[in-house]
Order: sequence, then structure tokens, then C-alpha cells
Amino acid sequence: MSTIKKILRKMIFQEKADSESYIKYLRQKGIKIGERTKFFAPNMTHIDETRPWLVEIGDDVQITAGVTILTHGYDWAVLKKVYGEILGSSGGSK
Repeated sequence: MSTIKKILRKMIFQEKADSESYIKYLRQKGIKIGERTKFFAPNMTHIDETRPWLVEIGDDVQITAGVTILTHGYDWAVLKKVYGEILGSSGGSK
């Protein structure tokens, strides 16, 4: 990839410009990511950063385009609709 193309990609996609940048960004947010992990299309991948202590990606993991990793589910919305206000969470960060 040419230098100009890399610069433009970084300007457009910011931390999702390439796998290394995205991994560095996620680690700074508190997400644990093992060694030799690769995102093949970080600009088409979504990792939920709201509770970073709940996300841990091991060594030698390859994540392809279209993957979404969430730290929550739709279950709370269902319970809230049935029972009214539900107070709960995954706890604090470690």
C-alpha cells in the first residue's frame, strides 16, 4: 500500500485504518487483546466499548469483516418492558 493511500486511510478511518491501530485503540480503552490477533477489516468490525472489562480476545485470533462483539444483550429491554424499571448491570471495572 502506498504511503499516500495509508495517510488517506488513516484520515478517513482513524483508529480503524488498520489492524494494528485498532488493536492499540481497543487496548487503550481497556479491552484485553492477546498476541498475534488480527482484524481483517477493522473499519467493518464493531467492538462494544461501553464495558471494556467484559471483552477479552485471546491469542492468535483472526476477526473478519462484519463481526460485532457486544457487552450487553436485548434481554434487559425485554425484562424492562415486562416488569418496568430494572436496575442491574455487569458491575464495575476491575
